[in-house]
Amino acid sequence: MTTKQAQLNTDDVQTLDNAFQRHGLPPLTRRALLATAAGAAVAAGVPGIASAANADSAMEIGTAAVTAEALAVTYLSNLIEKGGHAFPKPVQNVLKAANHAEQDHYQALHGLGFKPLTTKFWIPNAAFNPKNAAPIIEYLESVFVNAYLIGTTAFAGAGQADFARYTVEIGAVEAEHRTLARALQGKLGDNLAFTSYTVKTIPEIVSAIEKLGIGFGKRSHVPGRFFMYHGPLPGTTVALDNDKPDEAA
Repeated sequence: MTTKQAQLNTDDVQTLDNAFQRHGLPPLTRRALLATAAGAAVAAGVPGIASAANADSAMEIGTAAVTAEALAVTYLSNLIEKGGHAFPKPVQNVLKAANHAEQDHYQALHGLGFKPLTTKFWIPNAAFNPKNAAPIIEYLESVFVNAYLIGTTAFAGAGQADFARYTVEIGAVEAEHRTLARALQGKLGDNLAFTSYTVKTIPEIVSAIEKLGIGFGKRSHVPGRFFMYHGPLPGTTVALDNDKPDEAA
């Protein structure tokens, strides 16, 4: 005898979703479970799920962020190893601190389930010239801050308060790196009352980084070579405080 499986309607799915919310399941997990239980079309018909988080955009943001952190660690590690001796000791420590922070960001994002699109980066030869390092870091950190603002906006709109706060915690440190890079160039370090939010999509963020001649898993038009992310190289970090996101109150 064949048993016919009961079909859940939209009201049933909403009841399930309410129960999932009471148990603290995040929107993306709720959406996946409901899609399995009732079908994606029915799950999408529940207002709280349909508006909670676009799975593709959330994953796109997280993937871009963890990839950018892998790039940052790869660049800073090799910059310090190849040309660190050209910088005064205090500047070396600034670079090493930034490198440690970017690795902590990578680990936090990876721990949330995000995986880098690539760990192979084409980095221009000129990027390792010590005189070019501070301008390049300033540019990249400005882009990274903007990227995390995209994340904050998306996760806040999706009701994912913890993820939104994580992006602010990371973005705030990226802004500190930008300030230090400006100071190394003799510029006014803190020259903004409000940080710029001028790029609104992840593809535009990627394009902005590629303008430096950086390639994500592919060669660019600028002379350079491939580097693989393997975490910080030995001797390219210093100890930091508060190296994990703060838990929600």
